[in-house]
Amino acid sequence: MGSDSPPEPVLPTPHSAAGRDGLAALLARPARAVVALDFDGTLAPIVPDPEQARAHPRAAALLARL
Repeated sequence: MGSDSPPEPVLPTPHSAAGRDGLAALLARPARAVVALDFDGTLAPIVPDPEQARAHPRAAALLARL
């Protein structure tokens, strides 16, 4: 029988002291974390007219998992 819980996420390996400290802080208090992302070029392809930018079709679902 399988488990109903989702698989454990694979975490990135920080390559600096600041990265290790930041990841440790997020893991210690995830409810107090804020994730800020740039839209154009991060969640959506860069386009000449910013008003035409649309998020990648899977972006909302992946952010909801986050």
